[in-house]
Amino acid sequence: MKKRTAFFTDNARKFFIFLTIAIIATVGAVTAINVFKSDDLESAINEYEDQDYLDAIVELNRLSQVSDYERSEKIYYYRCRSLNGLALKLEKKFEDELTSASLEKKGTADFNNSSKKISEKLSDINKKTGGDLALVYSRKKSRIASRGRFYEEFISKYKGSGLIEDLDFEEVQKTERTEPEKLLSSIVNFYTRYPNTNYIAQLARMIFDGLQKENLNVVDKKDQVWNIIISYVGRYPTSPETGKLYISDANNVNMRNSPGTDGKLVGKIARDEILIQLEKSMDTTQIGDRRDYWYRVSTLGGLKGWIFGKFLKPLDISKYKTEEAADKWTIEETFDEWEDSNTPKNWAHIQGSDRSAIGFASRSGKKTAVINSSRAGSAGLFVRHGTTRSFTISSRARLTGGGSLVILAYGMGNGLSFYVKLMPQTVESSGRTVPVKTGEWHTYTLKSEDGRFASLYIDGEMITTRIEASVIQELKQRGVYCLYSPKNEESTGEIEYIKIK
Repeated sequence: MKKRTAFFTDNARKFFIFLTIAIIATVGAVTAINVFKSDDLESAINEYEDQDYLDAIVELNRLSQVSDYERSEKIYYYRCRSLNGLALKLEKKFEDELTSASLEKKGTADFNNSSKKISEKLSDINKKTGGDLALVYSRKKSRIASRGRFYEEFISKYKGSGLIEDLDFEEVQKTERTEPEKLLSSIVNFYTRYPNTNYIAQLARMIFDGLQKENLNVVDKKDQVWNIIISYVGRYPTSPETGKLYISDANNVNMRNSPGTDGKLVGKIARDEILIQLEKSMDTTQIGDRRDYWYRVSTLGGLKGWIFGKFLKPLDISKYKTEEAADKWTIEETFDEWEDSNTPKNWAHIQGSDRSAIGFASRSGKKTAVINSSRAGSAGLFVRHGTTRSFTISSRARLTGGGSLVILAYGMGNGLSFYVKLMPQTVESSGRTVPVKTGEWHTYTLKSEDGRFASLYIDGEMITTRIEASVIQELKQRGVYCLYSPKNEESTGEIEYIKIK
């Protein structure tokens, strides 16, 4: 009996060892598969970033069959963006054929040959990708666009996803290219759905461009158009578009079809009517006691013509207060309160830094935080904040002198941070540089959905994406930094606010 018991005990021990090895092997295999999937997804995203859209879609289609729900959200998202990118790439490739396939040339041999060539190419691509790219006929130049299959699959599977706004904006861009007559409705519908959108700058510029090209009929939507414009210029008062807004400074002002008093009268403008500048005459004209330019303008009702500059004055944005939809920021620092002349309330100086380099300036009744650092030591401000992988951080700032200045940094811990550095005529974030007039006021925004990569927006317009966190040794703690100037760097600048959510 003892031998039999020992036998079972020995076999049980062997079975336990075998089971343990099997579990370890299985866990290792699953881990390896997950890493492999992650690497494959990263590879597909890199293909998208490198504009290898066709290969990206094929790989994303494969991954969608084997990935979990969370990872699939990103897969379906990049699949949509890749298909839209592929459509744009094909338009450039077939530019001549798309002109030949325009409705103006319908019935000609060029039209038939070009239409056939493009359609056959799209059919071949759709078989490889499962997409639905199609030739969209237009009057002067036809277009290539998705019919929306990938988009519909994404929103049906991921209702409420924060990524839908990006895809919806791409739909607006698609409308601008393929169906310009429907653009204004598309813009208004998008803004109604996303009143606090980060794409407000692009929407406003689409409106300005559409009015200038005279392919937007705003008569029936002038109130909605005004809401978009005033929301934009209220958020970005230093934008070039803000300088194009005027009001009539007299009653019954003549609007003419050409610059000059000999131009034909096309309408009368009432006092205080809002006007958008479309053009300005090359030279000034003397009329009575005033020498000024002529301005081609548009009313919000769509009436266009030339008005003498004497009868225009810049729009005072401060008179137009807009109620933004609920947009909760966890930190909304405007630097109104200070512990002392060098320390804003709730902020601390970076350890070992020069406190005297930080101060404030009063402008129009508001305070801005300023820095005037020397090469002798570092300077900067820090506030402890529980940083998350998904975040938006925004500030309005400018560089006033010196070499470089980190106006904001979102510290993720272990020395890693997402940052925006201003240099003369250049902005840098994690080694990526873009030309910007940094001596002027701009709003800089970093957004990240996953803490791995961030996107940089300047005055509401996306400038670059796929920004990675970088190591800045002095920014080790988890939290938010601003006005950071390292040792041996001389820099001056100021910041109006920081907002974080």
